[in-house]
Amino acid sequence: MNEFQKKVRREILRIPRGTTRSYGEIAIRAGRPGAPRAVVAAMRGLDIPWWRVARKGGTFAPQVAFDQEQLLRQEGWKPPKPKKTKAKKPKLTKAKAKKPRGPKPRAR
Repeated sequence: MNEFQKKVRREILRIPRGTTRSYGEIAIRAGRPGAPRAVVAAMRGLDIPWWRVARKGGTFAPQVAFDQEQLLRQEGWKPPKPKKTKAKKPKLTKAKAKKPRGPKPRAR
């Protein structure tokens, strides 16, 4: 196990039960900001609670989303409530005068 893998493992073990962190946050805390893919690679083969690491914005990879959500729920995690969006009202605009189409009349 290299130094970066040790740092990633240490940071993942610090995540409290029932909460998640993003790959980017783990990368920053492990000393390699901007390297979330390196975190994914470092996690392979490590015996760690992988389900506590999510994508940016708290979403899960579709391949493991169900398993990840179930494991987090066992730890007391509650999914975030969907944001309420306000219905947009259509803007009322004044009708613009249409420009005549076709060739311009020639000046005589």
